[in-house]
Amino acid sequence: MSFSSKIKDELLNKQNIEPCCSLAEMYGLLLFSKAFSKREMFLNTENESIALKYQQVTERLSGQKIDVIKSPSGKCKVSVDNERDRVRILEAFGLSGQERSRRRINWSNISNDCCFGSFLRGVFLACGTLNDPEKSYHLELSVPYSLKNDLIRILEEVDLKPKEIKRNNNFLLYFKDSEEILTLLTVMGANDAVLEYMGVKIYKDIRNNVNRRTNFESANFDRTVNAAIRQQQAIEKLKKEGKFNTLPTELKEIAVLRLENPDMSLKQIGEALNPPLSRSGVNHRLQKIIDLAE
Repeated sequence: MSFSSKIKDELLNKQNIEPCCSLAEMYGLLLFSKAFSKREMFLNTENESIALKYQQVTERLSGQKIDVIKSPSGKCKVSVDNERDRVRILEAFGLSGQERSRRRINWSNISNDCCFGSFLRGVFLACGTLNDPEKSYHLELSVPYSLKNDLIRILEEVDLKPKEIKRNNNFLLYFKDSEEILTLLTVMGANDAVLEYMGVKIYKDIRNNVNRRTNFESANFDRTVNAAIRQQQAIEKLKKEGKFNTLPTELKEIAVLRLENPDMSLKQIGEALNPPLSRSGVNHRLQKIIDLAE
């Protein structure tokens, strides 16, 4: 299973607490599918679980049975073929099908701050892909021109600024910065993916640093890396949960040092503290941070 498929499976299992968020997620999924209008409404996907999700949503909103058509190659198409059913679905999102403008976001379906993550979750399921971080940091959303600027505004609401490029009849909004990708995954609620992505990122950062340092003992590499990954994941988790600033000063000081110097040994961290601390003392404090994060 690809990294992108794994994340989509996690997002498909994410439950919305508020009805407004559930509506926002459904809206994002349908609006950013292949077609969403009175004339035609359908989704094309290679992910059968997403096809079943689209089927579930359209059946719920239309009150009618909707079929999933699977090709011999494994691609799925889910289409709402009856015009009355399409209009009924549009009406669920405050639309009539008579709108003259091209496809645009109806902001009333993203009514509260809590809805942004749910809406973006639906968008990503409909048109998003994410590369395996072992290979490259790259997340993209393939969107029609009429929706591009509206989606950029949504992303800016959560402090994200995508790059863009035209490809065929669509535009790609994409991120290559790992921190921005982590932010978007966090906003969408992909918590397991965030931790896995951070682990890969930390490992790559340390490996790259180690490759530039010839005096690093290769025999201790895996042990040092695994320990550093656990420590940094714990610190990042405390930050994401808003608990970092509640740490005692001695733990916060050592946490900052670890984040800024991922390839430092425990001895080097201890020597950088004022007053200096023994290797075992550093290890004890970092273990406390891990315990607090778990």
